[in-house]
Amino acid sequence: MSTVYLVTGGNRGIGYKIVEQLAARPNTKVLATARNVESAVELKELQAKHHNIEILKLDVSSEESLDALDNQLQKVAPDGIDVLISNAGIADGYYTVKDAPRSIWLKHHKTNVLGPIFLYQVVRPYLMKRDTRKIIFVSSVVGSLGGFLPFSTSAYGQSKAALNMTMKQVSLEDGPEGFTVIAMHPGMVSSDMGKDGISRFTKEDLVDILPLVITPEVSATKQLEVIDGLTKEDNGAFFNYDGTASPF
Repeated sequence: MSTVYLVTGGNRGIGYKIVEQLAARPNTKVLATARNVESAVELKELQAKHHNIEILKLDVSSEESLDALDNQLQKVAPDGIDVLISNAGIADGYYTVKDAPRSIWLKHHKTNVLGPIFLYQVVRPYLMKRDTRKIIFVSSVVGSLGGFLPFSTSAYGQSKAALNMTMKQVSLEDGPEGFTVIAMHPGMVSSDMGKDGISRFTKEDLVDILPLVITPEVSATKQLEVIDGLTKEDNGAFFNYDGTASPF
């Protein structure tokens, strides 16, 4: 039986590289989501090379789209899902708290917090059909209170802090059911989304504390190494992409 992975935001950046690497593995099936399947040209080209990829339509910020996911999963994963990688998210500008518009707060919390929660609720029954039961919430060190970085990310950072709390609650609730639930910091990545953060470090003269910048491919490789090595004892942990512990 193939190992089944569900990767949200699989059409670009780190998510795409995760899908690409998983698809190259034997006995593996990859369910990759995209908000707009029609425009996911690169992902569709990858699917043409690897017939173990299924592309699903999903916008985690849309309740209607999340509700429609179950019908898709019934067709492509009737026997269950082993690993959920909740990767889709946004970083729509880094504002100060005083300057961030209301729309930015609502957008980040809807996409980065509520989206993964509602996704988990839809996918959980499929995870229950397998014994693996791994959930990875892709978070960020900017959501860390214990490792607070000295620049404001307002809505983005707060949404990731809330996501970390969500992970802890799910790990507590589902740990007795054999789940391994973690949060993962993917690194400071030179993706389209990550470049804005790198620019902010430079502009605010914080180059001395700028984390090592890595490519989406390196991030994907390292994250999958961590995911592959997870045990039940790791339930509730917050990892960096390189497997080291990240403070909450």
